[in-house]
Amino acid sequence: MRVNRICKLLFAIVLGSICLTSCTSQRNLIYLQGKDMKETKNGVQTYTYREGESNSSPDYKIQAGDMVYVNIFSTIDEEASRLFGSNSSSPTNSLQYQSDQNIFLSSYEVDKAGNITLPVIGMLHVGDMTIEEIQNLIKEKAEEYSKDIIVVCKLVTFKIRVAGEVNRPGVYTFYQPSVDIFDALMTAGDLTYDASRKKVRVIRKTDKEDIIYTLDIRKASVLRDKNYYLRPGDIVYVEPNKHTKNLTAVNRPLSTVSYALSIVSAVCSVVAIIMALK
Repeated sequence: MRVNRICKLLFAIVLGSICLTSCTSQRNLIYLQGKDMKETKNGVQTYTYREGESNSSPDYKIQAGDMVYVNIFSTIDEEASRLFGSNSSSPTNSLQYQSDQNIFLSSYEVDKAGNITLPVIGMLHVGDMTIEEIQNLIKEKAEEYSKDIIVVCKLVTFKIRVAGEVNRPGVYTFYQPSVDIFDALMTAGDLTYDASRKKVRVIRKTDKEDIIYTLDIRKASVLRDKNYYLRPGDIVYVEPNKHTKNLTAVNRPLSTVSYALSIVSAVCSVVAIIMALK
């Protein structure tokens, strides 16, 4: 009877350990969950914005200290290209095949008054304008000197720092007009297993204060969060999950089977020893 009780106790321990392995809920690992998302018959989830509610990508307004890449050239007039200091006569060579250093050297810093100074064209006020507006303004001014002008204009200071529980922390430069939280996290190699999906911090510096926002990327509602889209200079910090960080191998999903088997083996050994002693 005593042996039976011991066996039952040991097997209860095994069962409890196996249950613990499932306690690392997938609910804390899956992105974009949400009861407010409507699911159609074909499995597509949608959320319809209410009247006055929106979360479209914002148009970033150029600020003092930003670096703006500008390349002005003509496809039919090489002399005009040289006039504006262009190092290219083709739009395909204007940006993507240049090194970061060359892009920086071909860029213009926006001064405190919101101005940049270009060859031939001179000073232009670009503060609080979007990149598209600046590009159109430069094209308009350049066409006073030559026709068939092409202008390539990009913001080169759209840098995001990603730190914490990601696979590749670092500083990343984006050349697209808008960057969201998932752009930053995926570029940094996604979150580690130990990352807290419910506490992704966005640190934003302003002239008057530093602001820290917290995003819960487990919830689909993050897509509607006003801080879903990042700004140049933002820092994304992913906190560790206090529970998973301190867990042993028993709680790791990938080691569940092997750990359970080792427990079963240990129990069998103990039972064998007890039976032999008896």
